[in-house]
Amino acid sequence: MTHEQAAELVSTANDLLALGDRLDAVAHALTDEGQPQSSYQPLVDATGHIAGAICSTLDALTAQSVERRAL
Repeated sequence: MTHEQAAELVSTANDLLALGDRLDAVAHALTDEGQPQSSYQPLVDATGHIAGAICSTLDALTAQSVERRAL
């Protein structure tokens, strides 16, 4: 993995984190308004998927770092 590819992964993870934060804020706002869970559950589910994507991104960066150290 090149430095540019790693930087792109970090940038993507940051974008995903920001999106997850926005989805979480909307879900909380809907909860505060007394909306039924069915109104915001897809947002909660999406936040979980985003968290998984961020974890995968970080795992890829970690694996790359370990490979570079081994060389």
